[in-house]
Amino acid sequence: MNSANIFFDFSKLKKCGKNVIIGRTVRIRYPELVEIGNNVIIDDFTYISTHLKIHDNVHIASGCKIIGGRSSFVEMKEFSTLAPNVVLSAGSDDYIGGIATPMIPLEFKGDVEIGKIIINKHCIVGSGSVVLPNVEIGQGSTVGALSLVKSDLRPWLVFAGIPVKQIKERNKDEILHLEKKYKESIYK
Repeated sequence: MNSANIFFDFSKLKKCGKNVIIGRTVRIRYPELVEIGNNVIIDDFTYISTHLKIHDNVHIASGCKIIGGRSSFVEMKEFSTLAPNVVLSAGSDDYIGGIATPMIPLEFKGDVEIGKIIINKHCIVGSGSVVLPNVEIGQGSTVGALSLVKSDLRPWLVFAGIPVKQIKERNKDEILHLEKKYKESIYK
């Protein structure tokens, strides 16, 4: 693991695997709620404030926000990637009524949605995209840059837009073949 971080104590992470690189300016508000697998990179200027489970071989690029508070949950499965400046918002407010500041108890907030976001294996979320609460991105799907994801996405497809629409299919066989070759090469 890399050198000390200026915003949280590595020893307080719920779990941290091997060959993990976390940028010095990554901020994790609740490190005790974060599990990190092996071969993971979390680039600088990323902010995490929710339950987060990161599986092996995941990359979170710079400037990402994985938010929602202590009651929400985000999971990134093996070989998934967030491009720069993605927002995964597993908790959200309607911004119409109530008090929106984070330290206020729920009974004083507006219509709050607390949920989960699941980014499945081989998924990519493009730069500047936003994923809202209670969304599952199906295995192998990708989201184009500057997109809004408000509902579940089916597997092995490419989506883009505000809100997202299906654009085309991904090459599932090729990707799974490359994964197999990669795993064979590291377990020789």
